[in-house]
Formats: sequence, structure tokens, C-alpha cells
Amino acid sequence: MAVSYAHAADDIASVAPEYCKLLKEDAKARVIHYILKKGDKVGMHSHPSFVVYFIEGVKSRYTLADGTTRDVETKNGEAQVLPPVTHSGEQLTDVDEILVELKQ
Repeated sequence: MAVSYAHAADDIASVAPEYCKLLKEDAKARVIHYILKKGDKVGMHSHPSFVVYFIEGVKSRYTLADGTTRDVETKNGEAQVLPPVTHSGEQLTDVDEILVELKQ
């Protein structure tokens, strides 16, 4: 899912504020509760290195900055540590997750 962060787009909170609830932010990290419904789409945006915890497992389709697409499926309670990425997304199921974006 990673693409060079040099292609950075807007961050998730500015692209999709209706789906993001900021839980905590300081100089080192930003914690976001991210909730979407099946069929919701989010435009191109970037994440720095981040951790995602899937409260509910999901099926999502991501389109990367270079136009390639990738379907991802996760399980309830799964956590992933991911590198910086620029992508857009379409939700194939409901989404309930916690994002922890790490500031450099």
C-alpha cells in the first residue's frame, strides 16, 4: 500500500472530516477514530507512518497515487503498522477503526 510520501496529498481529517473524530493530538502523534459505512468513498489523501487498529474487520478498496488498486480485508481486533501512504478509498463494508498517525 505504500507510495513515496513525496506525492503527499491532504491529510485524512481535511479530506473526510465527517468520518474522523480527533481523540488526541500532540507533538508526536495524532489519534483519530474513523467510522464509515459500506459504500462511503474518501478522496486522495496521505498518511505519515501510522498504526491502525480495526475495531471491526473491514473490506476496503484502495487506489494508490499511481492509479493501481488493491482490495484489503482485515479481521476484528487486528492491528497493523504501516509506512507512509497516499491513497483514496472505497468501503466495501462498514468501518470502525482507530488511526494513530506518527509525526516525524
